[in-house]
Amino acid sequence: MTKGDMVIPILKSANRDELKFADSEDLDVTREIKQHLAFGHGIHSCLGAPLARIEGDVAFSTLLKRMPNLRLSVPRENVNWEFTLSSQGLSSLPVAF
Repeated sequence: MTKGDMVIPILKSANRDELKFADSEDLDVTREIKQHLAFGHGIHSCLGAPLARIEGDVAFSTLLKRMPNLRLSVPRENVNWEFTLSSQGLSSLPVAF
């Protein structure tokens, strides 16, 4: 890379580096991540990151305590994803409990 080269960051690639994570495309809420890139880094770090981490921990812990048998109700390969250049998400998540 040289001065003046165009850089196009793809934000949805954060924390999905196949060189760092086995099964990098899988949602794994137990994955150990030492430095989470989705909230930025250094002076560009998100001020709300600590609150978001606590909220996620409380939400998932509460959900799994209240519904210990929560599971997909369709085969994993039948879960539909919606992709755009900057993000991706589930169109639906059929579950049973």
